[in-house]
Amino acid sequence: MTAILSARRMLPFVPVVLGLLALSSVVVVDEGRQAVIERMGEPQRVINRFRPDKSDGAGVVLKIPLFERAIWLERGLQGFALAGTQVRTADEQVLLVDADVTYRIIDPVRLLQRLGQGDKIDGQFKAVLPSLLEEKLAQRSALEIATPGSGGAAREVLAVLDAKARDFGVQVVDLRVGRVGLPDAGLSQVFQRMKARRELEAKGIEEQSSREAGEVVAQTQAEAAAIMQASAGQDTEFYGFFKALRNYELLYGDPERKNAATIVIPPDSAYLKHFNGR
Repeated sequence: MTAILSARRMLPFVPVVLGLLALSSVVVVDEGRQAVIERMGEPQRVINRFRPDKSDGAGVVLKIPLFERAIWLERGLQGFALAGTQVRTADEQVLLVDADVTYRIIDPVRLLQRLGQGDKIDGQFKAVLPSLLEEKLAQRSALEIATPGSGGAAREVLAVLDAKARDFGVQVVDLRVGRVGLPDAGLSQVFQRMKARRELEAKGIEEQSSREAGEVVAQTQAEAAAIMQASAGQDTEFYGFFKALRNYELLYGDPERKNAATIVIPPDSAYLKHFNGR
């Protein structure tokens, strides 16, 4: 009698349990994701798996409640960024390089078998990518690395990284070397080299300007001497007057030599005849 009463009490819950089982047997897969259906830990089938030629499989899918579960993975393109990888270039420059990787999951079963879950993909890239960048970029100069494509190094890194990623069910679609910078010590060295180069250029310009100025002065003095020499033969009185002025300027025209020299000459001296109006 007690068992019958207990069964009657459970009857209202039967529809609820059946409803929960029915709900747990339905999986809705949207277009942006793919699902691996596992039964007792073993992959059974993939829903909405990525295929380059078509897109299908999204929608409502049935699974066995309690025995099967759905593991969700992204179907579209995903990104991974690695910042500040230090590399030494072929011309002995030390650079900090950022790299951006674009990838997609093409074999979800292999991914789960190798990594266990999708969020471990970035860890794989983080472990592999720095050594690849160091190896390939070390064969290029700093100028090549700073150009788009890094002188072909980005293409080589992409090929090797894609081959390694295929081992755990991932395709690397694109790899780009982004920001290329210098560490703090490198910036200081570059600044010092630039400063030294600018100072050397400025010194060279100053020396060249001094030489050119000296040449101009010498040429001018030579022309002036030639003009005075030519004028001396045409007007001897004027030439004598000019020579007297020049001598007076040499003796008393320099402020630093003021009153440093004294000359005593008679009033009828030939030197003073030009200043006496005679």
